[in-house]
Amino acid sequence: MTEALKGKRIAVIEDNVTNMAVFATTLRRQGVSVFQDAWNIGTTDFLLEHLPLDLILLDILLRRGVNGYKVFQKWQSYPELKNIPVIAVSSLDAESEIPKAQAMGFAGFIAKPISLKNFPEQIAACIDGENVWATGR
Repeated sequence: MTEALKGKRIAVIEDNVTNMAVFATTLRRQGVSVFQDAWNIGTTDFLLEHLPLDLILLDILLRRGVNGYKVFQKWQSYPELKNIPVIAVSSLDAESEIPKAQAMGFAGFIAKPISLKNFPEQIAACIDGENVWATGR
């Protein structure tokens, strides 16, 4: 167990139920309170209802053609959300997506499939203020 994660509050915005289960189970084993949004309807309100949050994991390709980058941009207009670190988690090509995520102000990018071994440490590092750019290699 990564003690650094115990008691942390993390929102997971992911439309794939298998990925959601993997992320949530892995984080809960570390003592994290996980708040899950798989439907991506009213996500901003969902986040506001679950404050305070230590981190948000955000898929880039969501249901109904919703783009995670656009969702992230919207959150930047909310004072309550704009300072919460957000990690993009995506199966898109990391080499092309990491520069986009960096330019937009994401705190990190983790390529899917995630490394179950490294995932808790990557999340803990980001909560501690480090940027995490994991290509999956």
